[in-house]
Order: sequence, then C-alpha cells, then structure tokens
Amino acid sequence: MTPFDEAILPKELQMLKAFLPFLPAGVQKLCAVYIKWTELQYTIDYYDRHPPIQESPDMGNVLRCMKGILPPGEQAQMEQFADMFENMDSYREMFEGFAPADPPGRKEGDSI
Repeated sequence: MTPFDEAILPKELQMLKAFLPFLPAGVQKLCAVYIKWTELQYTIDYYDRHPPIQESPDMGNVLRCMKGILPPGEQAQMEQFADMFENMDSYREMFEGFAPADPPGRKEGDSI
C-alpha cells in the first residue's frame, strides 16, 4: 500500500484489499473491480478537495518516496547514486572558490 493509498482510502477498503486473495475465487474478480472503482472515486474526490502540489524532484525526496517500494539492493544503489551526486555538488562548490578569476592566456577586455 502506497502512502497515497493510505492517505485517501478508508481502513475498511484497505482491509478489503488485504483480504482479497483469501476470498472465494469466484468473488475475487468482482471484489477487485469494486475496489478499483471505489479507489478511483476516492482519488477524484481527494483532488477535488486538495489541488495537486509538485514536490521538488531532488534525489532525497525521490528516495524518501521510493523507500519501502524498491527491493533492498536497488534501494542501496539509489542511495549510493544520491550520495555520489551530493558529493559532486559539494566538491564543485568547494573548488569554485579556488578557480582563478581570469583563465590563463585571457587578456583584459577579451570576450568570454
């Protein structure tokens, strides 16, 4: 169950989703369609009451949303990439302070 599902669906519908595999085989399909139809109605109602807001797509937000969904190996890889990009930004900021104001061979008044 995603955080969005947990936010918009009543506990009774969440429980019905959880019990779906244990229902008689002939009832599962009908019940699954009912669940999806009800989820759609709750989703439409939710967005009628709460206009969407876009989250910042930075790696920390993406990882927080994906936590618990990705298998542990893929989650670890994403965390490594996030750390790598964070470190690259830190190094870039650190070394920008050491860059010379005028590159060698450039004369005053030359256009860049």
